[in-house]
Amino acid sequence: MYNIRLFHASKTQLLGSDDGPPQRLADVVQDECPSLARGAKFLPSPLVPGGHAQTIYAFLGYYAYYAHSLLSPRFTRETFGLSDGGNVVLDWALCKNPMERPIVTVLSGVTGTSCDFYVRKCYEELIKLQYSGGSKLTTSLPFHCGFSNDYREVVADLKHRMPQCPLLGLSFSLGANIMAKYIGEEGADCPLVAGIIVGNPYDMYKVINHLDSRSLSLNKVYDVAILNFLKTAFKENQEAILSAPVKFNVSKIVNSSTIMEFTEEMTRKAFGYGSAKHLLDDSSSLDHLDNIRIPVLFLNSLDDPICTPSLIPFDKFLSNPWLLLALTQHGGHIGYMGNAWPTSWVEHPVAQFFKCMLKHNVIERPESR
Repeated sequence: MYNIRLFHASKTQLLGSDDGPPQRLADVVQDECPSLARGAKFLPSPLVPGGHAQTIYAFLGYYAYYAHSLLSPRFTRETFGLSDGGNVVLDWALCKNPMERPIVTVLSGVTGTSCDFYVRKCYEELIKLQYSGGSKLTTSLPFHCGFSNDYREVVADLKHRMPQCPLLGLSFSLGANIMAKYIGEEGADCPLVAGIIVGNPYDMYKVINHLDSRSLSLNKVYDVAILNFLKTAFKENQEAILSAPVKFNVSKIVNSSTIMEFTEEMTRKAFGYGSAKHLLDDSSSLDHLDNIRIPVLFLNSLDDPICTPSLIPFDKFLSNPWLLLALTQHGGHIGYMGNAWPTSWVEHPVAQFFKCMLKHNVIERPESR
């Protein structure tokens, strides 16, 4: 019951290598990623049993790593100006020889920063990490769950500034949806070498309905936490948002009782959508998976209380040779705490997959659909 199951097409993409014959993507993972290979297991810590405990433990880990970051900074901050007048903040990991290393771009969840537990744990395993998060709005446009243009501009700039550095993409939760959508939108022109997508919601309308409707379960904790974050972000950036030529009802926004209601009253209006459902359907990565043309590993858990198994589009993974889905029985929503004393596991498959993707070059990228 603890075995990790891999789902992929019968013939995955053919990859090259400098020191051997071409191999299929799935075979490369079996040979070079022990955390994902046949027989690999993820055993959850007995001190963190169940999907809710895994999810909440990882969230609480943020505070420990935030305190640690104040005592021992590991990032230097860059403010990146966007073409629409907005800014994003890039936190660059401090490391030796940065111009000679691969760059891993990281997109976190809706409340995420570079202090997130899973970001810090992956940082310890990766060569170089770059991350955006934690800035105030400088235009009237807030973010939404499928807005990939900001990330697109950052990646294009990194490619221009450091063409000698291979680019990789790592993302979690809401950031996973944005990154998967971006990779699919770019198709064969995607500048990333490979991507890893952890805890992807896939269908934003369905996942928000799921959170909003579970009033008598622990899921309401996540719903309230995300809604409070959205309201706080609105209040902190209210002046900028209200400068748009859009009629907002501030009272309805700040008194929203569900994420869907907040999206209906604020986000969809800011971006010119006719309804919250229209925005969420347009924001989902689900319909972009068929167009992905770089190797991408998706990691989901069957006991994820937010991105439930019913949202996983297994047919997409069985038909697109560029995709791999690693499915665990346990792990919650981007928790993955294993061992007797809770210890993060996710950084191990992340580092292994990226290492072998840097070693195996793509032989050919066919045209996008």
